[in-house]
Amino acid sequence: MDVTWVLGVATALIVVETALIVWLLRHRAAARRARRLLRDRLLFETLLADLSAKLIHVDTRNLDTALASALQQAGTFLGMDRGTLDQYADGVSVASISWTAPGIQPRPSIVGDAPFGWTMETLQRGGIVRFSRQVELPASASADRQSYERLGIRSHLSIPLRAGGPLLGVLAFDSVRAEREWPDELVNRFWLLSEAFASALDRKRMELSLADRLRFHTLLSQLSATLGNTRAVDLDREIHNALRGIVEFAAVDRATIVEFSDRGDAGRSWTIGERVDRERWRWLLDRVRGGDEVRLESEIAVPLRVGGSILGAVVLVADTVSRAWPDGFMGQLRLLCEVIANALGAAKAEHEAARLRQQLAHIGRVSALGELTASLAHELNQPLTAILNNAEVAQLHLEAPVVDGAKLRDILSDIVADDKRAAGVIRRLRTMLKKGELEHVALNVNDVVREVTDLVRNDTILREIPVHLDLAVGLPTVHGDRAQLQQVVLNMVLNGLEATSASNGLARGLVIRTSADGKDVVVAVEDSGKGIDAEHVDRLFEPLYTTKADGLGMGLAIARTIIAAHGGELRATNNPRGGATFEFTLPGVPA
Repeated sequence: MDVTWVLGVATALIVVETALIVWLLRHRAAARRARRLLRDRLLFETLLADLSAKLIHVDTRNLDTALASALQQAGTFLGMDRGTLDQYADGVSVASISWTAPGIQPRPSIVGDAPFGWTMETLQRGGIVRFSRQVELPASASADRQSYERLGIRSHLSIPLRAGGPLLGVLAFDSVRAEREWPDELVNRFWLLSEAFASALDRKRMELSLADRLRFHTLLSQLSATLGNTRAVDLDREIHNALRGIVEFAAVDRATIVEFSDRGDAGRSWTIGERVDRERWRWLLDRVRGGDEVRLESEIAVPLRVGGSILGAVVLVADTVSRAWPDGFMGQLRLLCEVIANALGAAKAEHEAARLRQQLAHIGRVSALGELTASLAHELNQPLTAILNNAEVAQLHLEAPVVDGAKLRDILSDIVADDKRAAGVIRRLRTMLKKGELEHVALNVNDVVREVTDLVRNDTILREIPVHLDLAVGLPTVHGDRAQLQQVVLNMVLNGLEATSASNGLARGLVIRTSADGKDVVVAVEDSGKGIDAEHVDRLFEPLYTTKADGLGMGLAIARTIIAAHGGELRATNNPRGGATFEFTLPGVPA
């Protein structure tokens, strides 16, 4: 009895002691696990604080290097085999940073890779992708499962990076040597870690966006100021400079600006680098002519529009890397193209206006010479008649028994002189009547005046109006078209002769004067007519306004247009003692 009781008590004590030992062991294990978890949490929080501090204070230019270091530090701390940080901009992959443990092969980026369609859709929605074993992937991810298997990925975790806005990137870790569990506590740690990477990427995005916007506005201002004030002669150079600025801003390898001709085919072009191949070039231009904006993986073509017309295209090509052309960039490029299109449109309008001015000036010259028909016919008739008479006399001398060589030589000399006189009249007429491109050359205004007075000399004799030349010496040369300036002087002289024909009680005469006014050259025609009525002074240079019964009212309007195109000014004033003076100024060319 006592033994039984003792055995029972001993057994109970053993059980209690065993239970106590088990409880103590479990308590110690739990304590060790709690200490380990606390240590791991402290280590992770230290890692997180360290990475956050590094990524916050690093300069944007060195941020990618800091992100690569942070990725390696995080992957090593978490015991991963491989880590990848894919960066997004405007919904498109722009860069990728990867890290691999020693002995592990790097994998290609998931971002934008077609076999990872389900993975990307999940990340774009803001969800995470995690599997410890590939069989955990859903049936809809069969293509992704094959890709993971091909790359040797046994376990995987991807977390989208956002900072309250669009997708900035994807932080992903792989296990390739063994399957890896992803408990919620570990995933939560990854979320915290991803926030540090997301903040860094967001700061990078904002700073790059600010710098990019500043570069864009600087370029836009420069192009607007330069192309808005460019002379036609400098347009080629400035368009090429603008293209170079666009190439640097867009970071592309090749670029072309092409201007369409009036027929719609390619006309002038400006190129940096080599142009795309002929067939592709035709296809691009056909699309642009149709009003399309072409946006491909490595090239874009944007129409140059002014109003409803397409004047040309800007083509950019990136050879070294596949390029994304986000909407924000395309909006900036359209504004730059608008500036170029306006410059080309203005140059085209200026060219057309110059062509019309040239035609109108030619009509004016023909009309002015028409007033000299009688005197020019008389001036040509005189040397031609003299040539005929001298030739007949020479024939008589040749029929004589004895030829007088001295007299024959005199007759032939007279014929040559009269021929040169007639040729001079014809040459001056051809100069005035020529039709073609303007020839702006350095001119001596005194020569221009003399050529016109030679042309009207016979007319002044017929009108019995003496002409006096008062030409200053040592005048600077001017830059202009000889025929057009002769036309202006001729118009002023003819107007002066007609005004002088009316009696004013003064001695009839016309004075043509040249002088210098600072850096300008002045050409003036002073008549002795009745002067200009006050009511007509302000309207003299208006097109189609005339005080003549048979006038068209275009001569002075054309003359003012010509002088303005040469950088000068045409004006009219009444003389204190009667008559009027018409004069124009031209900028002198520095010696």
